[in-house]
Amino acid sequence: MSIVEAIVLALVQGLTEFLPISSSGHLVLTRWMFGWEDPGLDFDVAVHVGTLAAVLWAFRRDVWGVLSGLRSDEGSIEGLRPRRLIWLGLIGTVPIVIVGGLLYESLQDELRDATAAGAFLIVTGTLIGGAEWRLRRAGPSSEIGRLSGRGSLAIGVAQCLAVLPGISRSGMCMVAGMALGQSREAAARWAFWLSMPALAGAGVLAVAALLDEQASVDAAALVAGVLVSFATALVGIRALLWLVRGRSLVPFAAYCLLAGLAVLIARAAGG
Repeated sequence: MSIVEAIVLALVQGLTEFLPISSSGHLVLTRWMFGWEDPGLDFDVAVHVGTLAAVLWAFRRDVWGVLSGLRSDEGSIEGLRPRRLIWLGLIGTVPIVIVGGLLYESLQDELRDATAAGAFLIVTGTLIGGAEWRLRRAGPSSEIGRLSGRGSLAIGVAQCLAVLPGISRSGMCMVAGMALGQSREAAARWAFWLSMPALAGAGVLAVAALLDEQASVDAAALVAGVLVSFATALVGIRALLWLVRGRSLVPFAAYCLLAGLAVLIARAAGG
């Protein structure tokens, strides 16, 4: 794997991990367009470290507020007591732990092709567009502080769809949150909170699988992967938080629909 490949793939991973357009799908499509081989599990670990570090850094004050308030359970983060926020986060993480643990190995090779990614991008765009339409018709929406355990579990179940390339993890969390009556910003912020254990878990699974294999990427490419994914993920986080404040998710829905359709047309034409 060259440094150029590492930088491009890490840039794609970082920018698309938190935007509702599917990082896994875009990585599949990037490799397809350039004819690149799968970089391997060691590179997966590197970019997961970078994106996890980015979201922890972006939310560092809130994360520290939760951790420092656990003992006394004092203070309020996202309208929730620290222990309540941790509890809801754990409930929302259980589904992806189960599904990811069961399907991680089998999904490394199956469905990881451009046709599947294009088709699932269309699914992502359709669901995001539907959630936006429903939110506009539903009227006033709620914030994270009103989230119930059942609601967090439902969002966690929706997050599991992201094991399919082209289905956006953050997008499905936002779709489920908005369907439960959350505002765009509240749904996006809860998606960020659920991303922390999800990214950490994905990294752990990749490390566990990597222990049975030899490293396939040199150290310089791995360092580039960590640094570029960290920097670009910060850009993606800030962009999404800015976009959901009183704005629409329709551009993301349109992008996913058009990109997915273009891929399917290209594949049907023999591309």
